Amino acid sequence: MAAKDCPPSPPGDCIPFDADMACCDDWDSVDPDVADRAQALAWATIRTLSGYRTGNCPVIMRPCLTKPCDCCAGGWMNPVIVDGKWYNCVCGGPKCSCTKMCEISFPGEVARVDEINLGGELLTLSDYRIDNGYILVRMDGECWPSCQDLGAPVGAPNTLSVRYVPGILPGSAGLWAAGVLSCEFAKACSGAKCRLPSSVTSIARQGVAFQMAATMFEGGMTGIREVDAFLLAVNPAGLTRPSLVWSPDLPSVRHRYQTWP
Repeated sequence: MAAKDCPPSPPGDCIPFDADMACCDDWDSVDPDVADRAQALAWATIRTLSGYRTGNCPVIMRPCLTKPCDCCAGGWMNPVIVDGKWYNCVCGGPKCSCTKMCEISFPGEVARVDEINLGGELLTLSDYRIDNGYILVRMDGECWPSCQDLGAPVGAPNTLSVRYVPGILPGSAGLWAAGVLSCEFAKACSGAKCRLPSSVTSIARQGVAFQMAATMFEGGMTGIREVDAFLLAVNPAGLTRPSLVWSPDLPSVRHRYQTWP
């Protein structure tokens, strides 16, 4: 595959962390478009093979507290269970809840919070903290708005948005693994010899036998020891995605995936 056959990463691809490219001697001479595509492929691979524990793209969360009370009224009904009873409550209007919300629970682990936009005001790091890896606690003496106008864009009055990276930080080992994998993808994209496994291993043709692998990374491993050591550390059970616990008692949040140019 020639470099000209590797266009820039399409919209939707992302490079969530800067990989450690110290292992790739010729990285500075790699075509920028090939380098971007190689890193996007590397992080997509790590994201998938780690069971989405790391390497995830940022998402935007629009949290809202849904709790039945006399001030909930109008709009589309959202069924919830509170104290063993079913209620129909709506979120999105100016009077959605009568209680304060000083903590926000993310639906999973949080590797990094990039931005908190409260009605157009960007909060600073001293205004909040993350507890237990998934609880957003406000520290400026205020509580989070218990409801917001979900029909309004981010930054508009009466809105709250949190842009964050789900999962765990890759750490130095993960950045090194991403660099190794990026280097191998760049070599493959440029037609050079690389350590990536071939998806074609066997087919009978003119007396020569090859075997077709069911997947490029059989068994969830890349065959590159530096990368596989990291994957085994963060996903020893070989899960394909994080475990999920769902209950109608749990508050729900709205997510929107970040759009990349």
